[in-house]
Parts: sequence; structure tokens; C-alpha cells
Amino acid sequence: MSTTTVPRSPLGRLSVRRLLDVLQSAGLLAVLIVVFVVVSVLEPHFISGASLKTILVNSSQLAVCGVGMTMVIALRGIDLSVGSVEALAAVVAAKLSSTGTPLALAIAIALLAGLVAGTINGLIITQLRVPAFVATLGMLSIAQGVALLYSNGGSFLVSDRAFTAIGRDVVLGVPLPFVIALLALIAGWVLFNQTRFGRHTAAAGDNEEAAIASGIRVRSLIVAVFAIVGLTAALAGVLVTAQVGDVDATVGMGFELNVIAVVVLGGTSLAGGRGNLPGTVLASVLVASINAALNILGVQTFYQYLAVGLLLILALALEAFRDRLTGSRPSARPGV
Repeated sequence: MSTTTVPRSPLGRLSVRRLLDVLQSAGLLAVLIVVFVVVSVLEPHFISGASLKTILVNSSQLAVCGVGMTMVIALRGIDLSVGSVEALAAVVAAKLSSTGTPLALAIAIALLAGLVAGTINGLIITQLRVPAFVATLGMLSIAQGVALLYSNGGSFLVSDRAFTAIGRDVVLGVPLPFVIALLALIAGWVLFNQTRFGRHTAAAGDNEEAAIASGIRVRSLIVAVFAIVGLTAALAGVLVTAQVGDVDATVGMGFELNVIAVVVLGGTSLAGGRGNLPGTVLASVLVASINAALNILGVQTFYQYLAVGLLLILALALEAFRDRLTGSRPSARPGV
């Protein structure tokens, strides 16, 4: 006697995925609350206004770049160059500002640098058919080299108070950098969830061949998505410059791992086809909170890298579990 396995319908998989996305975001919020409760018992100053402000400011850079990275990973791609692009934008903005360039123009040129780097990544992937991992790894070195050449290996002190105010001002009690991160989240959510561009991105990430067959211009889509993540990485560079006021070409070292970690931890699938932008921002706050907790408890800095690595492994394990529940079967993708 034989048995027949009834495949799970696409609608059923979609409902389960949405439920799991909600549960993952709720889980992140629960972990965040536990972190605050435990650390505030051990160190009451952790719950102070100054500490909370620091957490939100530090999370803003991850959240902003995470918006772009969420779209790239939802497209079943990866961008390893965001740390170097962040550094390039930071030194460009800082140097131009320190030499008397109007602030708006300095920031615009820094953002343009990130946009160009991301666009080049997309063109290399689509026109030369180089895998995204390799293309962006190359851009990591290129952007780092350009940043070092442009800065002559030195650092720049930002003396423009209007620039540093971006990293220190508050709006209705919320740090301005985090307000910018929330605006990026809203713009990204609308683009990804409410437009044809976003629907095409998810469709191409889920099944590139089917997307091409349905008439979606996947190559143009890839270039656009990588341009967006380059832009968000540059915006993160502007924010870090405004926050610290003294930057050099090494400011973005390790940034790419942190961004990928918060995106995956937030619920975006490395298998493509699904992105969770609110989860990305929430995970950014969680990572910043854990780092702040370790600092205030006097734990050595290198343990922060250990914590991020463990969080990334946990996120990948949760994703594998979620894929088993939804019946997803990730497949290789030649172009990205």
C-alpha cells in the first residue's frame, strides 16, 4: 500500500512564513526586554537616558545599511563591500566638510560615492556574470583602497558644528540618527512591500528563472538593488562621521558582518524571496544593546565580536528551522 504526500500549497507556505516573521520579531523584542531587565539589575545605570540614547545612536548605522542589505539578501544576493563603502563615504564627507565645502554638497557627494560603488557592483554581477560574493569582495578592497588614497592614510576631524549636530541632536526625545534610520525603514518598507519594484525583487529572489519568464527585468533589478545598498552604506558613513567627528579609512572594518547578522537575525531569508525590514531594525537595536551591556559591565571588547558571531549562527539555525516548517528548498543561483 503506497502513501501519497500532499505538497504544501504556496498560499499555506506564505501564511506560515508571515506567522513566523511575526513570531521572530516578537522573539527579538522579548530577548531585548530580557537583556534590559537583566543588565539593569546588575548595573542600574544601564537604563539611564544617556545609555538609551547611545544604544539608539549606535544602532542607527546598522539599521540604515540593513534596509538596503535586506533587499539584497531578499534577492538572494550578498554585499561584502558595505563596510568599505561606509568608510569611503565617511572620509569623503569629513574631508570635504573640513576643507570648507558646504555641508549639503559634502553629504551629497559622499552619498553619490556609495551609489556609484553599489551600481558598479550590480553591473559587474549582471554584465560580467560574476557572483555577488566575488564582485563585492573585490569592491571591498577597491573602496578601501580609494578611501586610503583619498585620505592619504590619515584621519579627518569634523569642525562643522552643523555636521556633528546630526549625530547628537534629538527630535521629540529621539536621537536624530535613529529618526533617520526610522525614515529609511519607512521608505524601504514602502518600496519593498507596496510597489512593483519590491514585488519583483521578492519574486526574483524566490525564483529567478520564473521571474525572467514572467517578463521581469532581473538584471536591471539587480543593479538597482545593489545601488540602493551602496547608498544606504554611504548614509551610514555620514552618520558615523557626524557621531564621532573624527574618522579615517578603517572606520568600517567588520561592519559588513554586523549588517548581515542583523538582517538574518531580523528574519530575512538567505534563500531569497523574503525580507523583514522591521525585524532588521529591531535586531540592530538588540545588537547595539548587547554591545552596550557588555561595555557597561566591563567585559572586554573582543567579546562583542563573539556575541555577534553567536547571534549570526543562531539566526542561521532559526532560518533552517523555519525553512523546514515552510517546506522551502533553497537552490543555487548562478548570477548572484
